[in-house]
Amino acid sequence: MDNAWEKIYKEGKLINSKPHSEIKRISRLFSKNNFKRILDLGCGAGRNLVYLSERGFDLYGLDSSAAGLILTIGELNKKRLSAHLIIHDMKSLPYDNEYFDAVISIQVIHHNKLKDIKTTISEITRVLKKEGIIWITMPVSQNESSTKQEEMEPGTFLPLNGPEKGLLHHYFKKLEILQIFTNFSIIDLHIDKANHYSLLARKVKK
Repeated sequence: MDNAWEKIYKEGKLINSKPHSEIKRISRLFSKNNFKRILDLGCGAGRNLVYLSERGFDLYGLDSSAAGLILTIGELNKKRLSAHLIIHDMKSLPYDNEYFDAVISIQVIHHNKLKDIKTTISEITRVLKKEGIIWITMPVSQNESSTKQEEMEPGTFLPLNGPEKGLLHHYFKKLEILQIFTNFSIIDLHIDKANHYSLLARKVKK
C-alpha cells in the first residue's frame, strides 16, 4: 500500500527494535490466562510481535505497510520464528468473529480520525473472544517532532513536516477513552514511559 507508513519504513525512519517497556508484564498475563492466539494490530517492524512469538504464542500481525512487514519477516527469520502476517487496513479486519484470545495495538489506532478509530475498535471487539483482553496504547498529547500541524477535527491533527508528515494523529483524553471502549472492563489505565495511555481491558461477556 502506498501510504505514509510505507514511506516512513522505506526511508528507515521511526524504526524501534526494542519491545514496549511493559510487554514482559503483558506476556505473563497472557500466559496466566492460557492465551494462545494473539493479534498485533499495526505490527510495523515487529518489535512486539517477535517478542511474543519467541515466548510460544501464536502471533498474527496486520499492517498497512509492506515495507514494515518485510522488516518483521526479517526479524522472524533471524530467530527461526513464524507468524501469520497480512497487509490490510485496520478499519476492517480479515478475521472471523471471536478469533483471538488477545489483541495488542501499540501506538497505532490513533492514526486516524475519530470516526475511523471507533470503527477499528468495533472490529477489535468483533474478532476478540468473549472475556478476551486488549492492550492498546494511545498518545496523551502532541508529542511528535513536527512544528506545523493542521487540525482536521477536534483532537485530530495532520503533521505538515517532520518524520510523521502526512500521518494523522488523534490525541486522546482519559474520559474519551472510557467513552469509546464501552464493551470492555478496564483492568488498568495509566500513562507509560513513552507518554502514551496504556490501556489493559477485558471484553465484557454478553
